[in-house]
Amino acid sequence: MGTLYIVATPIGNLGDITVRAREVLGLVAVVAAEDTRRTGRLLQALGIETKLESLHAHSEPRKLDRVVALLENGDVAYVTDAGTPGLSDPGAGLVAAARKAGHRVSPVPGPSALAAALSVSGMEAAGAVFLGFLPRRKQRRLKALQSASETGLPAVIYCSPRTVARTLEECRDYFADDAPVVVCRELTKLHEEIAESTLQNAAALEAVEKKKGEYLLVVGGGARPPREVSDARIADEMARERGAGRSARDAAAAVAARLGVPRRRAYDAGIERAQPRKARGRSKARS
Repeated sequence: MGTLYIVATPIGNLGDITVRAREVLGLVAVVAAEDTRRTGRLLQALGIETKLESLHAHSEPRKLDRVVALLENGDVAYVTDAGTPGLSDPGAGLVAAARKAGHRVSPVPGPSALAAALSVSGMEAAGAVFLGFLPRRKQRRLKALQSASETGLPAVIYCSPRTVARTLEECRDYFADDAPVVVCRELTKLHEEIAESTLQNAAALEAVEKKKGEYLLVVGGGARPPREVSDARIADEMARERGAGRSARDAAAAVAARLGVPRRRAYDAGIERAQPRKARGRSKARS
């Protein structure tokens, strides 16, 4: 039975590779990689010629089965594009499958964007909430942010250049405006930027406005104090959601999550706003 090594690789600076990671990558029979082209360049730079096998988030189940089967004949290392596998990547599935098949799983720790960002955040806390890349669906994103804010712990969020500004804006619905925020761009790379601000002002940071590179946000813990939300505001938000084609039920769920109001209140406000229109329509039809 072989051993599956979960190997951390540099998140930007090749000098961050550990001695043990280099040793393991050179000794295993196969290196399974999220991106064989990127990992191929890494191995070439390290002078390693170990065979590569592709395994990414969209791989068919048979690819995962193949990697597990390779463990019958020798050790296998798994690496992702950068950092420590198992965080916002397909590593967890491979670990579970290998362990189920009776193979040993061993970590080879090293670089981690999560740990790197927390280490320079300057935020003292008993822990942190790791959200990784937020869900694409807005309702699920807002629910994740709401849950994180209620813990009182800093939240760590991965962002693309396209989503960083939107994420900071959505955080304002759940975290206090004066909550500290550390924006990390291109960590450990040539153009690394680490900027500190408050949530209210973070969107204006030069690092955010560039919208270039890989981003990681550390948002200070503490939920936004409860706000009074008028029925008119709720009705406006419901109308906007219904105008986008959502059902009354889905619209109420989205508005409730965004404004921090009971779902029933959002639903009722939307119905009340819609009723006069329907009544006018019926009256017009009778005339």
